[in-house]
Amino acid sequence: MKINYSSNKGNLKKNNLKEKNFEKKIKKHFMGIYYACGKKFWYSCGSYLIDGQRYKYDKQMIGKQMLLFDLAKKNSRVLEIGVYMGHSILIMLASNPKLEITGIDIDERFAPKAINYLKKKFPKAKLDFLKGDSIITVNSIIKKYDLFHIDGDHKTPKIFREIIACTKLTKNNNMKILFDDVDMMKSLERSLILAFQVKKYIKPKSKYPNLYLEIKLDKISIFKFKLFFYFFYLFELPGIIFHFLKSLIRNLLLIFVGKKICNNLGKFILNYFTNNYLISFGKKLKNI
Repeated sequence: MKINYSSNKGNLKKNNLKEKNFEKKIKKHFMGIYYACGKKFWYSCGSYLIDGQRYKYDKQMIGKQMLLFDLAKKNSRVLEIGVYMGHSILIMLASNPKLEITGIDIDERFAPKAINYLKKKFPKAKLDFLKGDSIITVNSIIKKYDLFHIDGDHKTPKIFREIIACTKLTKNNNMKILFDDVDMMKSLERSLILAFQVKKYIKPKSKYPNLYLEIKLDKISIFKFKLFFYFFYLFELPGIIFHFLKSLIRNLLLIFVGKKICNNLGKFILNYFTNNYLISFGKKLKNI
């Protein structure tokens, strides 16, 4: 079942009121998380609420925000891969303050601080944070979940392995799963649709859209999903190599130059240069 999650003329006024109410609910805690994280964020790393260029609420992502908000109302236990600053968890708690959420993230610069802040502000919720690699961590979990939110590595092979791991933690054979920034996983989207019986498909009109699927799980469909994935993955190899080289350069800078020097060099570039490309490079060095 494919659902159009955009506004239409008949309910535009109702949707606008709903969106204003949503913004009101998250506004205070949006800034509270920023202060809890030392007034810092990871430049170039976006979230459900910011574009990654500056810490400012991005209304152009209202479509994906409202999809997550609505899904949180209908579920009681959520597993989230990729916490970052806890913005998606904030959206879910604003919708359902009694939600039980397990968040997994390999990076501890922001996630623990954000989770601790949200625990204080939403005392009726049950929030657990697990630091570590998503695959290893998911495979160590015993609990079963209603909804899965995959918003971590954003690299196709990793997402594929996360999906397979999460299939073992569903409460029944009807898996409900939400993917963020689905434009980065087109081959996986095709593989999922071809392999499984899709009961529900929602992709909102939004900047950096997410994708919600309800799929029927069985051994044959999971096997077909693996076959389709490996076939489509071959066509993604050039892009994967490019991203690998970017990551390699970043790691080499950290090893041979050092984080402190990179940060200071970034600050120097931002203070003394006006070229847009150099400014972008300077911001990345500052936040490396």
